[in-house]
Amino acid sequence: MKPYLVKLIICMAIIANSTYAQIPVLNVNNKNSAEVYLQSLDIQVEVTGNVALTKFTMTFKNRTSKVLEGELLFPLPNGVTASHYALDINGKMREAVPVEKAKATQVFEEIVHRRVDPGLLERVEGNNFRTRIYPIPAHGTRTISIGYEEELPIEGNSLCYNLPMDYKEAIENFSLKATVLQGSVKPQTDKANELVFDKAGTNYTAAFSRKNYKPERSVTFSLPIQKEIPMVSMQSASGSYYFVASCFPEKKVRTKQWSNHIGIIWDASLSGLKRDTKKDLEVIQQIVTETKDLTVSLYLLNNKFTKSGTYKITNGNWDDLKKALESVIYDGGTNYSAVRTATLPDKEFLLFSDGLSTLSNADFFPKDQKVMWPRVRQNDSNKSIHCIVSAAVADYSALKLIAAQTNGKFINLNSLSATQLKEELTTETLHFLGVEKTDNIKEVYPSVATPVRNNFSIAGITDVPQTQLVLLFGYGNKVEKRVLVSLNANQANREGNIHRIWAQKKINELDMAYEQNKEELTELGKQFGIVTRNTSLIVLETIEDYIQYDIVPPFELQDEYYRRMKERSAQQVQTRTSLLNNAIAEANVLQEWWNRDIKKQKSKYPVPDSENEHRQQEVPEILDVVEYQEEMREISSDELADMAFADVAFEEEIIPMAMTKMVSEPSQPQIRITPLKQDSEYMKSLKGKADEDYAVYLRLREEYINTPTFYFDMADWFYKLNDKEKALRILTSIAELEVENASLFRLLGYRLKEYNEYELEIYICNKVIQWRPMEPQSYRDYALALYDSGRQQEALDTLYSVLTQSYATNIESKSCGIEEVVVTELNRILNKNTKLKSSGIEKQLIAPMPVDIRVVINWNMDNTDIDLHVTDPNNETCFYGYRETKIGGRISRDITRGYGPEQFMLKKAIKGKYEVFVNYFGDSQVKASGPSTIMLEIFTKYSDKEEKREVVCVQLSKEQKATQNGLLKVAEFEF
Repeated sequence: MKPYLVKLIICMAIIANSTYAQIPVLNVNNKNSAEVYLQSLDIQVEVTGNVALTKFTMTFKNRTSKVLEGELLFPLPNGVTASHYALDINGKMREAVPVEKAKATQVFEEIVHRRVDPGLLERVEGNNFRTRIYPIPAHGTRTISIGYEEELPIEGNSLCYNLPMDYKEAIENFSLKATVLQGSVKPQTDKANELVFDKAGTNYTAAFSRKNYKPERSVTFSLPIQKEIPMVSMQSASGSYYFVASCFPEKKVRTKQWSNHIGIIWDASLSGLKRDTKKDLEVIQQIVTETKDLTVSLYLLNNKFTKSGTYKITNGNWDDLKKALESVIYDGGTNYSAVRTATLPDKEFLLFSDGLSTLSNADFFPKDQKVMWPRVRQNDSNKSIHCIVSAAVADYSALKLIAAQTNGKFINLNSLSATQLKEELTTETLHFLGVEKTDNIKEVYPSVATPVRNNFSIAGITDVPQTQLVLLFGYGNKVEKRVLVSLNANQANREGNIHRIWAQKKINELDMAYEQNKEELTELGKQFGIVTRNTSLIVLETIEDYIQYDIVPPFELQDEYYRRMKERSAQQVQTRTSLLNNAIAEANVLQEWWNRDIKKQKSKYPVPDSENEHRQQEVPEILDVVEYQEEMREISSDELADMAFADVAFEEEIIPMAMTKMVSEPSQPQIRITPLKQDSEYMKSLKGKADEDYAVYLRLREEYINTPTFYFDMADWFYKLNDKEKALRILTSIAELEVENASLFRLLGYRLKEYNEYELEIYICNKVIQWRPMEPQSYRDYALALYDSGRQQEALDTLYSVLTQSYATNIESKSCGIEEVVVTELNRILNKNTKLKSSGIEKQLIAPMPVDIRVVINWNMDNTDIDLHVTDPNNETCFYGYRETKIGGRISRDITRGYGPEQFMLKKAIKGKYEVFVNYFGDSQVKASGPSTIMLEIFTKYSDKEEKREVVCVQLSKEQKATQNGLLKVAEFEF
């Protein structure tokens, strides 16, 4: 057999056993839809030295007569990040530019609502990249391009390129071209491969195109090398040089001695369904085969951390353990903070997970025990945690950090062949330990201890064109091998984006300690055009958009951009402003209202009996629909007041709500949450017996697995059955449904507040801040969660920051009205906690304003208009069109484009029944969304020692949303 064929077979065998397809998935209306399909795919591969640039250009066709928005999820391998993004604008591809992630999100969403063409590529949880595309025209197409650089691994004596493909549907137009620049040896492919390389000048190229083609086989080729000689690529940059060096250090075989008492931490959260558990079990099989006799403790991790059992394995028989693992039920969110390995008896641990801790930071170690990266010990227990990942979507950085902090192994089953896996599990791992200090070399990455499996590569910056670098390798902390690398800019490969490979390596290292390195990660992403957690790539349609938002456009637009930037007036610049001045004005209005003496007024002249009868009519108890049109927004308040409740209709379609809660003391006002019947089809199968109903839930979940409403309703069912454990497990599954979905997390946070799970609510609200830092509602929700958990000072400071932070003018505009609500809540905290530090708070805002009744709502969907209505015992209704009642009731401003909040307050309540309604008025969302979730808080004796609160979450039905009218009665209470 020819030598190159041996090398290629080795490469192909490894690829066949180690890869998963990186198939982009397009979602429309939050789900994979046949409405839009991949019409054409062009793939361009360019290899320079040991670095490959891969670009996907995808054209999507809209089959419908509707304009749609799509979200494309693009998973990338461990250590690889997107560095190219382009979108078709007026028939021509336009390159994206890097922007801070929060700003990019805000700009994208604002422009989308003007119905023009922005594009956005952002990194979401794990190593996943999401691009948002709008519009996809009716019966039309949109084209996007995404690219990334990666270093090629060495297998045998060859560099191996592999692009996994497993497309399920045929593509109308498919093409692929691969180019090896300055190639000295012809790339090798197997006979079944459709790529055939030919010489083209100093390069080698291969290309093919097909019609109605279904790409099912990986694209692979190999480049023979001399691995004894380090490969070096260099790129000049402002008098310095970026370099990437790759070598193949010789390894000694050292047998790994596994402990005879191992703990298995098995991620049993909902996302566990996406892991390749067959591969996970193969890992355990390998260890058992080598160790034969051991004791295994099995721990299950989802929203809780529980011990499932202890298994004594003798002579390699682990049938009972295997059966237990194969029967695990995957449900709930993932809470890494619940794991405390130091208190467990096991000597070392195997963690099988995707690294996506949806309910806590991805860290097993409490703050008082945490050690700084890169030192590897959590404490003196010397318990290694080996992190094993088999999921295609994973947070590699989180798992690498846990392994590094505990001197454990990080094992990515998606990148290891069976042979490599066996070697990894049965031998000690060689580590790169650093470099010998050299004066003219700096910024070398990795700079920390790094496992070495085959080849190892390092990147850095040198101030001279020619120097030497010594790499240190060993086992544990002992240096046992030195590798000399010669850097010579005249001899090294000088093509390719070496600077981006360097930046990518630095980003990967800094990302492991993300919280400490946020600012530097942002700077790196912006300078090198790389998508990070803090930076995105954005495409705008017009030069005016780049000017308005102060974003430097791609090269072809920069001359006009800079010329016009000099000419623009101050009015053209998008400004930022705080809410403080508005809050002071609202505080004055509130104080004037609160100080007003409201007396019961009697009509001067007799009132006709027919009018009295009309006023005394009760609003129907379940669901009321007020028949008014959108034009009524423009009618005067007096006219609206006369028309309110003039026509009443009934609607049967309703959605289940939270459990009724009653105030215990008879002397206090009684708040009754209106019980709504369970009309969802899946609820009809439940019988009221928790264990049996849980089995029904699991069976039904197969059909509704990606439907948030299903978990929302099911959780409440079990909560009503007083099975809070199952309720929380089901509820927290919502966090696993979609990466970085703030609307889902807001929904989850509302329900957690209702269930008094305040610590978990704090984490959920804090994640929303990370994703939506541009919105005041994010900080308000977080502040109120802090207060509920007893952290009053932190809550006060955070709530005040809602008013003092600066916001873009469009955000400030659609949040107008939140100031009054925040002022009310600030004064409540101060009134009930007199020892808090408040010297930094504007004095004009402070005025105790206790009231007998306060009702407040907010909702989870942006660009949505939901209204609060409160009817008093006199049958007088306070709502946006009739903001003050005769007995002193007052409602805040109508928020029509945000998340709320809206509040009703009554200083002195009269005796009688009060009824609370909500009305879905409409939305301006570009893409269809699930039902809006409303959180309603009802207070009696607000800001008083006798204060009582009830919380209820309500989901509006699709039918009610579609009609854009109707009142839903959610509560009533006697005062």
